Amino acid sequence: MMLVLSGEGPSDLGQCQHANGMCSGTDFMPGPLTVMLDQLLEVFLGYRPVELDRGCVCFVPKAELLRRQNERKQGRRVSLVGKKRDQETGHFFHNAWTLGCIALEQESARNDRGIAVLHRDSDPTTSSKSAEWASKFKSMHDGFLRAGYDRGVAMLPKPISEAWLLCASRNGAVNCAALEEESGNPSAANPLKNQLAEALGEEKSAAGLSEWLNSVVFDKDRALSMPSFARFYEPLQDAITKAM
Repeated sequence: MMLVLSGEGPSDLGQCQHANGMCSGTDFMPGPLTVMLDQLLEVFLGYRPVELDRGCVCFVPKAELLRRQNERKQGRRVSLVGKKRDQETGHFFHNAWTLGCIALEQESARNDRGIAVLHRDSDPTTSSKSAEWASKFKSMHDGFLRAGYDRGVAMLPKPISEAWLLCASRNGAVNCAALEEESGNPSAANPLKNQLAEALGEEKSAAGLSEWLNSVVFDKDRALSMPSFARFYEPLQDAITKAM
C-alpha cells in the first residue's frame, strides 16, 4: 500500500531533501506526524510501512502542490470561488483536489492502491472557532471528492500539530481535549510550541521530534478525546479499509 502525503513543512509530515518537485525513498525525510501515521497504520497492517520502506511514500511539497494547482487554473478547469466557498476555505478545497489528482496518477503509475493525507494547521496564530475549523475540514473532504478520490484524509490539527504531539508527550490520564483550546500564537503567554519544548526538556528540531516520537507509543485512545484528532482518525480507518 502506498501513501501520498503533503503538509506544511518539515515539522509535520516531513520534507524532500531536494527542491525538485515530489520525492520518495531516501529523498523523503519523515516528519513527526508521518511517524505518528506510521504507528497508526501498524494497527491495521501489522507493520509500519514508512519505517519498512520509504519507497511506499510519494511526498508532495506544498510548493509543488501549488504549482500543479496553478497549472489546472490556467487550463480553466477549476471552479471559481463563490458564495458557498470563500477564499480561505477555497484554498483548502483546491489543495485537496490537487492532491487527490496526484494520488490517482501515482497509483496508476505504480499499479498500486493507497491513501492520501493532506495536513494543514487550522490556525497557527490562535485557537480556531469550531465553525471555522469545521468549514476548513469539510473543504478538504470535498476537494478529495472533487478529484474522484475516495481515500483522501484531511489532517487538520486544532489549532496546530503541536497540540497532538503534546498529547503524545504526556503519560497517564490527562485532558488532551483541552489542548485544542490553547493558543498556537508564538506571542501568547504560553504557546503550544513552548509547552511542547518544556514537556520534552528542550526545543527539538523536526528530525528530533521524529526521533522522539519513534521512541514512544502514540496513544491513539487518549488522542481520540481531541475532536480534531477523532475527525482525522475516523476517515483514516475508512480509507485504509478501502485500500486493502
